[in-house]
Amino acid sequence: MNGRIAAEGSIMVAKLLSTIDPYDNGEAILHTFLTTSGEKIEFASSLDQVKFEHVLQSERSAWRVIPEWPYLAIERDRVEAYIGTLGRFSVFSSGQLWQNLRKQDLGARLLGSLFGGGTNAGFGPESRAFVEGKANAKANVLMNWNEPLIVGSTPWCAEGTHFIFFDNGNLFQHKFAELVVDNGPSHPRSAHFDFAALIALRNRFQSEYLQHRDGSVDLAALAKLLDDTFTQNVSSLSAATAYHDTLSNALTSVDYDAPVLTRYDRPTHDASGQPKIEVSFALLHYERAIISFNDLKACQSGGKIDEAFSNGVYCVVAVAACIEAIANKLVFLESGAHPTHKDKRTPLAKLNEAASRLCQRGGTPYVPLAAGDPVFDTLDAVRWERNGFMHAKELETDFDLVTLSSTATTAVNEANCRNYLQRLREGVDKVFSQLPSIASPIVTRTSITWMGELEVP
Repeated sequence: MNGRIAAEGSIMVAKLLSTIDPYDNGEAILHTFLTTSGEKIEFASSLDQVKFEHVLQSERSAWRVIPEWPYLAIERDRVEAYIGTLGRFSVFSSGQLWQNLRKQDLGARLLGSLFGGGTNAGFGPESRAFVEGKANAKANVLMNWNEPLIVGSTPWCAEGTHFIFFDNGNLFQHKFAELVVDNGPSHPRSAHFDFAALIALRNRFQSEYLQHRDGSVDLAALAKLLDDTFTQNVSSLSAATAYHDTLSNALTSVDYDAPVLTRYDRPTHDASGQPKIEVSFALLHYERAIISFNDLKACQSGGKIDEAFSNGVYCVVAVAACIEAIANKLVFLESGAHPTHKDKRTPLAKLNEAASRLCQRGGTPYVPLAAGDPVFDTLDAVRWERNGFMHAKELETDFDLVTLSSTATTAVNEANCRNYLQRLREGVDKVFSQLPSIASPIVTRTSITWMGELEVP
């Protein structure tokens, strides 16, 4: 859900701004709508922004038509005067309300999700990070995909897929419409309000004014367009408020301070809604395998054979642990219960069976990792190697104590460890590409760099 919501917001803004270039007035690039005195608006907090945006959508006098592109400026004094009178209100903010994480942790996870996941622990299915209803009063933040008031957006239009409601010091966020992406600019479509007239006015401003920087525009017609827009805004904001009022009595929140997270942690909640921290051990083991592999290379090139062997062993152990952690997590997602030591299936068997059931629920077939495929055979061999390092075996012929040292040294050399890591990445990609609703626990895109200068096979 969170990834889809984020994508909707970015698609809407990207399509809206795709034909608008920053304006160079000869001194600096004009990125945002300015005040009538030429000042840029800065917001001190999320609440400051939503209050300001509400006035920009509810009060026609907050905007002045000017002869210079982009032909509109903000009457700051009037906006601030109205802000002082605000009680409860709705606003179609340019930002999205998120919760339960510190801003820096939230930003890192949102950025990671755009890369396909795996650069950090991301969001769990019960993270409740995107606000749907009443926000965590102690830990919420307004995230802006683009700078607020950016030229190319229409901050005077009260339209969007979601709106924010402020009521007695509390913030709420509601889904109000679906995002429609067609041949023209994307736009919201709602069962609660007909945005058609408002969207037509928005699109007229884009085509008749924003695209004409030479001043050859009809300013009187623009003033009339703005008047008509605010007539529609009254109706859309009223519809949003009415929708909130039908829901608000049943909405509650769990208020707590945002935890300090490592990049391997993600927030989750138990059945009663109490916050918990979940660790992505698959990611932790994968990155440990990469670090050990790179240390192995450095030790081999430096003639440090003892250290090279040690790092090779721990690379294999970490790869095996990563596979098992991924398999166990999929079992949990499929069954709602963590597997115990009584589950004697191999990690690959658990992974395939859980993934198959998850695909069945979604009505799609699942192509398993199968014996005979280099990915399956390599990852299964990693399990056998790891067992040998623990002096454990499944069969009497699994390893020969007399030759164990020499064969183990070969098994954990640079070429083999590189192959283990490559096959791990390929296998995870094959499985999770068939599970689009579940984020990959590790980075599978070869174009993504997140481990600095380290080689990531």
